[in-house]
Amino acid sequence: MRDIKGANGFVVARVDSSGMVTLGPDPGPIIGRVSSTGDVFGDEAGVQQLGRVDGEGNIVDAQRDTLGKVDAWGRVHDRSGTLVGSVEAPVDAGVLMLIAQPVSAPSAAAAPPDDRSALMDEALELGEAQRFPKVRRDFKPLTDRDLFMEGLRKGSGDG
Repeated sequence: MRDIKGANGFVVARVDSSGMVTLGPDPGPIIGRVSSTGDVFGDEAGVQQLGRVDGEGNIVDAQRDTLGKVDAWGRVHDRSGTLVGSVEAPVDAGVLMLIAQPVSAPSAAAAPPDDRSALMDEALELGEAQRFPKVRRDFKPLTDRDLFMEGLRKGSGDG
């Protein structure tokens, strides 16, 4: 049995010696199959090809899009270079990217930016706060008497 671990170190799937894939660390139903040539299938019979891992470690799906890469130490990275998990055999990286871990939803990336959080607005607010500092209203303003007479009284008592 080869363990496929996620980014947090937990076992997300297992591959047995015949290439059958089960989810999680415990025994369960077979949900996929891997071949020694690098092909990853989404069924037990090996008919529905989901993708493959080529000889250079690139993880490619059925539409020929590169999903990520596995290095020589078994660390799996997605397109952006983020660590996705670790595997024992390079073909197991295809299981991690294609079967065990769903692709992140693009709806979070497609959300329109908030106008209040724009960088220029923040810069203008900081500049305005620098030029026009807020005056605290709970203190009375200092007068000439407070500034100069207080110093004379303290200085006359020392001598």
